[in-house]
Amino acid sequence: MNRHNASKALHLIIGVSSLALTSQALAQTATTSAEPGLDEIVVTAQKRAQNLQDVPIAISAISAEKVEQLGIRDSRDLSGLAPNVVVTQGTTSNSAAVFSMRGISNGGSESFGVDAANGLYVDGVYIARGGAMGLSVSDIERVEVLRGPQGTLFGRNTTGGAIHFISRAPSSTFRLKAEAGYGNFNAWNGKVTIDPGEIAGISTSFSYSHSERDGVIDNILQPRDSRDPGARKSDAFRAAARIDLGGTGSIQYIFDWNRIKGTPLPFVLTNVADGTPNAPITIDGQQVLVTQQAPVAQYLAGATFADPSCAALAAPSRSYRHEVCNNILSSAFDKSWGHNIQVQNDFGGFKVKSTTGYRFWNSDYVTDLDGIGAFSGPAFSNATLFNGMPALLLQSIPIIPAAAIPFISAAPVPTISQDLFSVDNERRHKQFSQEIEISGDTDSLDWVVGGFYFWEKGSENGVQSSGFVLDTNSIFLGNFGPLGPDLAAENPARYRLVQTLARLNYTTSAESTAVYGQFTFYPGGRDSGVRLTAGGRYTWDEKKMLRLQNGAAPLASPESGDAKFSKFTWNLMAGYDIADGVNLYARAATGYRSGGFNSQDPAITGTNQLGSFDPEKVTSYEVGVKTELFNRRLRLNVAAYHNIYDNLAVLGPVTNAPVGTFATRIINAGKVIYNGVEAEAQAVLSDNFSIDGSIGYIDINYKEFLAGQSPTPGAPPVNIAPVVTPGFTSPLTANVALNAQFPLNWGNATLRGRVGYTHEDGKYNFSSSIGSPFNEQVKGDNIDLIDAQIGIDGIPLGTGEGEVRLWVKNLTNAKDFVRSVDFGQLGFAGGYYAEPRTYGITVGMKF
Repeated sequence: MNRHNASKALHLIIGVSSLALTSQALAQTATTSAEPGLDEIVVTAQKRAQNLQDVPIAISAISAEKVEQLGIRDSRDLSGLAPNVVVTQGTTSNSAAVFSMRGISNGGSESFGVDAANGLYVDGVYIARGGAMGLSVSDIERVEVLRGPQGTLFGRNTTGGAIHFISRAPSSTFRLKAEAGYGNFNAWNGKVTIDPGEIAGISTSFSYSHSERDGVIDNILQPRDSRDPGARKSDAFRAAARIDLGGTGSIQYIFDWNRIKGTPLPFVLTNVADGTPNAPITIDGQQVLVTQQAPVAQYLAGATFADPSCAALAAPSRSYRHEVCNNILSSAFDKSWGHNIQVQNDFGGFKVKSTTGYRFWNSDYVTDLDGIGAFSGPAFSNATLFNGMPALLLQSIPIIPAAAIPFISAAPVPTISQDLFSVDNERRHKQFSQEIEISGDTDSLDWVVGGFYFWEKGSENGVQSSGFVLDTNSIFLGNFGPLGPDLAAENPARYRLVQTLARLNYTTSAESTAVYGQFTFYPGGRDSGVRLTAGGRYTWDEKKMLRLQNGAAPLASPESGDAKFSKFTWNLMAGYDIADGVNLYARAATGYRSGGFNSQDPAITGTNQLGSFDPEKVTSYEVGVKTELFNRRLRLNVAAYHNIYDNLAVLGPVTNAPVGTFATRIINAGKVIYNGVEAEAQAVLSDNFSIDGSIGYIDINYKEFLAGQSPTPGAPPVNIAPVVTPGFTSPLTANVALNAQFPLNWGNATLRGRVGYTHEDGKYNFSSSIGSPFNEQVKGDNIDLIDAQIGIDGIPLGTGEGEVRLWVKNLTNAKDFVRSVDFGQLGFAGGYYAEPRTYGITVGMKF
């Protein structure tokens, strides 16, 4: 760990704690009222309702009130709100997200063969695909962010943690809530929720929401603001029905449907290569090949742009742009819908709960991934290599017929109009899950056992069109002996473009089955202050992939893979109340991320079988303290952890991919150590003011990273751990917010305000500069955001209440570079900037 950063993190953590303690002292001085302190937070992270402070794991819980106040609409809005939790936007889809929790990242791949490392759940149903993890949610009761491996109760693919959205149950009495809003970029939204009340013993709830806005950056090739980058239109519908069974049980059904259409934020070209050879580097005495990059800079310098105004925008620059040239009008369409059935009953000695989920997701997108507009220049083909060469030189080449020399010499080098990179993709996915929980409790024991089944099927059919710049002088100098220098000197077009069209077409399926159990023992009874927990889970996974095409032409024979994995994961926890409101805990737990297939990996040599990568596993050790002090006016929770990660699956560009293509590969790279510390604080300053904040710091130490390719053919992979950078991870995250409320002399009307600050350290998007030569140059910016809201709720409206709220996000209009793509040997890189400042007004009413 960098000593400066470690010191910085320590001081910030102490600062959060000190701020909370100082604030409490001020609160005690400022008021002597007997008003209650912080509200009790109830969570279900251990498959039963418990006080947050009694659960011996690190959990952040976000209430419905805070969800509404912060305008949280999907999982991406949670970035930075919990320590060591960051969410990075997708590149091509409106619903994609990359999660990182405690340094463990899902990675940038949205392939159906690769599972996420952090779990996302909605009402107990696991969302399997990273491309759908940014799905919109509504009627949220709370969000629980569980940090650390959750391999016992939540299962595989939760090595970093899990996020659980829990929606509101239908009300048995009439309830109506409606709101509408308007903001900059011609953004407007509306939402209505109605609970008719219990009818014939059935309580129901229905909600519909619509939102849309124009683009936030001007595509000068697109006259309609509603098609500019950042424009989107979404519709969502949710229906829920609940029936109570004899006072001991219930059946609840939820249907949700969501559709998002829009234009993703634009890719901005930041770096281009000049073709200078990248020499091998030496790591611990061993040489490692570095990706060679095409001379894009020279080609663009001589290219002709279809729209002259795009020429200036084609210059690579690490700067925010208010205008871009997207000749390919990028678009993305995502639709998801699903069914959720929960049946539960209390039989006295035990409780049974069944959760059934069936979900669908469709995604279609077309994306311009160079952002510089249409251009044309010399094209390469073997047949036209000698076009334009002097006849005297051509006479010295025996393979050229004498009769053809005049024609070849007079022929111009052909031209081509081609983007550097574009993608047209179609994805389809469906999944089914079934979980049964049986739980009970006695005076000294809580227990839960269960079984889980999951099935999914997906398909992807995508076309990539890329342009590879070739230095044709290398052909002459490398293949024509003494004649080579003369050919190179007379070359009429040294840099020429090769058009590469490739399709990736495959289907996948997966099944997972698990059984689990967890038991919490209270020696001396529940009031003894001691809690001991042990749990375990055994999981069986099977994955299949069938690939029909992985290149320019369909495969003569489909390639297939079938892999099976299994793993036992366990969990040991101990909690001890050393004083009223002070709880110490310790935890040791394991987790595992299933192995799978990388859709772009070549088949095993000599076969049509696809090789698989192995599962990852993590062992985590954590200690922490949870406190509620000063008559529950201060809540301060601190945790420290040490994670040992084995068989880390790494995604990165292929260093020896076929010329003119861009592909990624997944390998099990080795061992990584994660050490981190985090703190969360909430404090009531007075009847009118409160603060909340959190901070997290993580140090990642790669012990083994077997991903280097030796120059010696057949040599084993080289350990490149000394030069590896953690992807999609912010070493330091922090947030703090001041909340205010002032009752008004107007019924129940209350003036409320909030000002929040969030920091995330800049993130790498690739593991090293070996496969991604621009890795350092395209590292993300530090993110520092200020959001604010102010409004009045409880405004008397007959039998109901109204509210009005003004809000602003990214108050300072920060222009942060947040995600990048290095195209490796294609010779260029770029990425995406965060959204600019947005603001608006929301009005609502409820009855």
